[in-house]
Amino acid sequence: MIVFKNYHLTYTLLLLLLLLSLCPQKARSFQLSRSTPRGATQLFTAASNEPLPSAYDKSLPAFLRGEAVRSALKSGRGVLVDFTSPSCALKNVGVVMVSGEGTSGFLNSKLSNSFPNKIKGETDKYDINGFKILVEKGEMKQAGLLSSKGHVIDVLTTCSFATHCGLETYVITSPGHGGSQLFERMNPFIFPLDKVKISDICPFDAPSRSRVLTFIASENEVARRSLMDSILPVFKNWQLESIFSFPSRKNGCIRYTLPRNNGQSVELVVWEQTVLSTSVSKGYTVLISDKGDEEDLGLEVWDRITAEDNIYGPIAIGPLEYETLRIEGGQPAFGFEMTGHLKDNEKYNGRLITKASPLELHLDHIVDQNKGCYQGQEGVAALLKNKRGVPRVLYSAIFPDEENSYIGDNQEEEALIDNDSIPNETKLPQVGDSFYVLGSNKQIKVGTLTSVAERGGTSKPETVALALVLRAQSILKKMKDMDLEIERDTMFDINDLESGIISPPPFDPLDGLQVVLENGMTRGYLRAIRSRKFQNKSEEESDVSKNEMLQYHSNADQEMEDAVKEKSSVGDKDVDKLNTETDGTDTKEQLMKEVERLAEAK
Repeated sequence: MIVFKNYHLTYTLLLLLLLLSLCPQKARSFQLSRSTPRGATQLFTAASNEPLPSAYDKSLPAFLRGEAVRSALKSGRGVLVDFTSPSCALKNVGVVMVSGEGTSGFLNSKLSNSFPNKIKGETDKYDINGFKILVEKGEMKQAGLLSSKGHVIDVLTTCSFATHCGLETYVITSPGHGGSQLFERMNPFIFPLDKVKISDICPFDAPSRSRVLTFIASENEVARRSLMDSILPVFKNWQLESIFSFPSRKNGCIRYTLPRNNGQSVELVVWEQTVLSTSVSKGYTVLISDKGDEEDLGLEVWDRITAEDNIYGPIAIGPLEYETLRIEGGQPAFGFEMTGHLKDNEKYNGRLITKASPLELHLDHIVDQNKGCYQGQEGVAALLKNKRGVPRVLYSAIFPDEENSYIGDNQEEEALIDNDSIPNETKLPQVGDSFYVLGSNKQIKVGTLTSVAERGGTSKPETVALALVLRAQSILKKMKDMDLEIERDTMFDINDLESGIISPPPFDPLDGLQVVLENGMTRGYLRAIRSRKFQNKSEEESDVSKNEMLQYHSNADQEMEDAVKEKSSVGDKDVDKLNTETDGTDTKEQLMKEVERLAEAK
């Protein structure tokens, strides 16, 4: 954080503590007003030009708000997102209940993943204070809702529970696909022979007593404690704390059915998921479906969390902060990367919508490749058979402030190049911008921006975006023809695989590629999506810790150091000794060269 370097560390910490102490109050205030102060950066949804509201005062600098959110994530409090707040419809989710004898067949015909006819669900019954409480264990999985051509409309989360006639499944949309949109998409295609019934749990045009709350932290233990402290006291009439537990499996879910005195009931469904990339966060999501007409328990939970005296509970964040975390973690979003629901000639902000398959968005896990006869199967199958691979891949694009002097940053909006005064055309990246290889004179197109985070929202002096990038082989071939290459921050030459005894660690072919926007001024570089780094690792290896939270570069450096030690037989003691001797002042290149020297000596 370049800005922080101008201040004393103590001042910075005090400022952050003050900001964190204001979070619960600000979280409540964002529900009451959506106004954006003059000069604040505005982010918009894909479906409208309405700016995203923030849980903080938008007059505060973006980097301070970003630092406050990340401090909360790394602390023992964590953060909370309410995806069903009536006053925050821009990032709402929708919930549909599918039930009946034909539930499995209906879901299999509409979604890209497989659903069994029956599941082995465990059921426990408790009699507490005269209430007969039902606790059921079910299965959670994600599946894709695709267009007929195999483009992603949305990634849906399903929580299925066993019934006497098959399955009863909650289907939860991604943020932004809220209200009754999913219900209206599915309902016209239900016929009597389907033997299913669907219900709209979270309608947008009617008062809803259902809530979808996500508790996010850097460690699951923090998220568990945060959830229990926030929710269980509200359900004290049922003494829920005496029987409450979390799913024991990653793909498990638990439903608590709590009866009321009037014969109605409240359902509480819990599963392990944060709707953010698992490489940057951990946590749980809770669905509170209140079918009664007494006190609104979901609203009580929200009021408890956002109370001014809640100084130990989770920090409630708004859609603007969530959007920055989503983009930083490389998570596709409805209406941005997932646009299969739009028409081929439909435009947003004057740009033609880019549609993508799940394989292009690193969503392989939502597709059962052995399954047939579902909507969009032909399009997915065609890509799987393509020997050249998918035509595009999702990447992160980072535009550092130190590389760009944006219009409006300074009073003088002109730059001197070759002693000629020319207008400064360095503009902030926007959704739909095309970008090219730096130095190619716009001869080598790289891709198109699909999402752009708030400038400085990552707490660093940069703007982070997501982009669909063309095939790496084609780009690299054109670069070779123009005598261009990717400058990598490493001692290894990736093209020289036989130059020494130490082989280079694996790199993404386009990671670090310098790019320039179509305006010819704004410069940045590509980074591989974080979640791809953990695709072949176990859950323990890919777990997020406080020190690793959102630290892509330090993780990459550690992977390089591990690769060198593995190839050179240099042990941890040697590296630790070097770190001690250099007192941490040597650069990574110097350290790695010394490691290589030790390997040769051995």
